[in-house]
Amino acid sequence: MSVQNIYVIGHRNPDTDSICAALTYARLKQLTGHTNVIAARAGEINVQTEFVLNTFGIEMPVYLPDVKIRVKDVMTSEPLSVHMDMSVGDVLDFMSGYDLLIVPVTDRDGQYRGAITLQDLAKFYARHADAATSNRIVASLTGIVKAIQGNSLFLFDENETHPGRIVVGAMETDGFLQVMEYYSAEGCVVIVGDRKEIQRYAIESHARCLIVTGGFLPDKNILDLAQKKRVSVISSPYDTATTVRLMHLSTPAREVYSSDFYSVSPYDLLLDVKSKMLESALRGCPVVDTDGKLTGILTRRDLLKDFRKKVILVDHNEASQAIAGIEEAEVIEVFDHHRIGSFQTLHPILFVAEPVGCTNTLIAELYEKHGVEPEIPYAGLMLSAILSDTVILKSPTTTERDKKAAVYLAGLTGLDIQRLGEDIFNASSDLLKKSPAEIIRTDYKVYEVGKDKIGIGQIEVIEMLTFEKLKDALLGALNKLLLEERLTVACLLVSDIIYENSLLLFTGDSGIVTRIGYPVIAPNIAELKGVLSRKKQLVPRLLSVLK
Repeated sequence: MSVQNIYVIGHRNPDTDSICAALTYARLKQLTGHTNVIAARAGEINVQTEFVLNTFGIEMPVYLPDVKIRVKDVMTSEPLSVHMDMSVGDVLDFMSGYDLLIVPVTDRDGQYRGAITLQDLAKFYARHADAATSNRIVASLTGIVKAIQGNSLFLFDENETHPGRIVVGAMETDGFLQVMEYYSAEGCVVIVGDRKEIQRYAIESHARCLIVTGGFLPDKNILDLAQKKRVSVISSPYDTATTVRLMHLSTPAREVYSSDFYSVSPYDLLLDVKSKMLESALRGCPVVDTDGKLTGILTRRDLLKDFRKKVILVDHNEASQAIAGIEEAEVIEVFDHHRIGSFQTLHPILFVAEPVGCTNTLIAELYEKHGVEPEIPYAGLMLSAILSDTVILKSPTTTERDKKAAVYLAGLTGLDIQRLGEDIFNASSDLLKKSPAEIIRTDYKVYEVGKDKIGIGQIEVIEMLTFEKLKDALLGALNKLLLEERLTVACLLVSDIIYENSLLLFTGDSGIVTRIGYPVIAPNIAELKGVLSRKKQLVPRLLSVLK
């Protein structure tokens, strides 16, 4: 049994700390023996993060749109199936042997064609119990031989499947000839005992096949005539009645299966499929990929499997910020440096939320604790994240632990802290290359208190001149975001890292912003002197007025 992957993942709108934390913590796990741990991301990376990854030659984490359970996570792979050319008898034996209530049907290329259920087989037998249809057959001669366990004396076109009629030669010769004429003898399979006259007339009428029952063998003259007329001859070990009954087992599966049988994609959400299956009488349904190939089968037993994706959350602990479908996943660890939000688990977990300026500070300390020296590229990621989150160690969120970690990592990489920090912020300072919506979502988080939802983005700039040109467009984008996400307030914190001041653009309930106490210097713009940290300086005051 393969080991389930564990994904280390940050928040939905990942900043540099979020992406780097996923990469560096996953790498620490791998270096300490947990090879199934994979770094992931829940959104697109920003320009700053892209610069950092390129600087140290590290590929971005794998993208996960969500951690919801999909059909492919629980389905039975390599399912038992039959191909459409198999006989009904073989299908029945197959299903009985494996105790199956349903079996998918494929062609010889593995393309899904439909499914056969026990109900389909019951309908098939009921149809052949009807006097009006009981003498009809669609089969190949090789299939007939196998079904009746007969001895093929000689066969012509034995693998071709043709529709035809079963004619039992149990009447007088004149009556037999009338029947053969009525049914068009060329497609008929004639079943007869040791009645030589009927055997000969069947051959002369160009029947498709002559089956001699009771274990009898036709004499040489009959066989010679059959060869001359290209009429196939089979000897059945059974009596006529048994032979007729067994012959229907030679019908190919293509004549029985349901082509419109309900099937699902491997990528369908399990919750959606589960509800449909439970509402119906379906015991299972085939799983078919986009190319039409059968890739698995989903049974009711599969629905009982506990296959929640295992995740480690970094740089956040609030459900509103987490990857979509987090409620269906199993969170096994949290490593964060923010306030503890609305977060619940079914079982006790390792939960770390310490008051430092950056998640990567905690991870750098873990490397030291485990006695693992980080590889230079990963040391560079941790250092870059610390400088980004603490605004080159100037933010009020900066602690002595952040400074110590930065010095340690700078020593490993040989990089200058100030120069690397300026390069990081210069990489993301060209706002004119981004749309207003992209600017807001560069580092954007949603906070919930009761019925209120506050969306706050943050950008750091080297100077405010460019921002002045964009403020009207940014306010328009904030208003659009307010409506789309049904927010109480939508904000963008614009922080000048040189002068260590910020401006707050806001739309929505302006009363919440004014109650904070920062002066409003223009319509929908407040001045926040000495503020650089959203986490430590703005969010606590903003949320406090909502309680």
